[in-house]
Amino acid sequence: MSQFYRNQPPEQPPHEPEPPRSYKPEDYLGTSQPERPMRHLYDILIAQLPPWLPRDLLLIGALITAGTAGSLCLLGFCLLITFSESLIPRPSTPTLAVVATVTPIFVTATPEASPVPFYDTSRIGSFLNPFIDANLEGMQVLVIEVLDPVTGSYVRSAPISANTLEMQQFITAFNIAQAIVAPDLTCPDHVRFLIARADGSFISIGACLKGVVILRGAALPNLGGNDLPMGPYFTDILTPYLPSTYQALLQR
Repeated sequence: MSQFYRNQPPEQPPHEPEPPRSYKPEDYLGTSQPERPMRHLYDILIAQLPPWLPRDLLLIGALITAGTAGSLCLLGFCLLITFSESLIPRPSTPTLAVVATVTPIFVTATPEASPVPFYDTSRIGSFLNPFIDANLEGMQVLVIEVLDPVTGSYVRSAPISANTLEMQQFITAFNIAQAIVAPDLTCPDHVRFLIARADGSFISIGACLKGVVILRGAALPNLGGNDLPMGPYFTDILTPYLPSTYQALLQR
């Protein structure tokens, strides 16, 4: 059997078809991929720009040029202001030596005379009703202020309203005519009466405490700058509103 196969002619290799005359390797190996174009620096910069910015090269150059020119103008303006301030001469301050060379001129001023309190002596001895003279008819509020001798300020009491017993007592006390006397300049205003009148206006009447209650002030126009000592009824009505030191001034 082996001798049979040994005497057989060798087998021919399989026949390969000849390629066509228009044979190209690309037809069998496939088409080659197109080469990727190289990216330039311009394309990279354009890709980094925001979408709202135009891609026109000339327009971008114009914007850059305008921004640069504006920055240079601003810088030049700042430098101009700086150099202008340095060139403006500042006012010179006279030194101590220059001031010392000025010859002083002494002017002796005539001392002004102390104002003399005005009071009308012709009214002394006449009678005056403070309730009528100060127009206290229908007064709405009365506030008593007492002088603090330590601080020099006045301390207010609670206001006395209209249509009360206390207000009626003060109306009666003010509505008594008394004789006008010369002003006592050594007696301060220990008490002040702040009064709201019926027409809405406010007045202040001072009072010196020296044995009796002595009314004074510009709120009494016909008093003429003098003093008006009130009677014992006024003292009795005012005493409860005074401290003990001032009550002692009214003891007769």
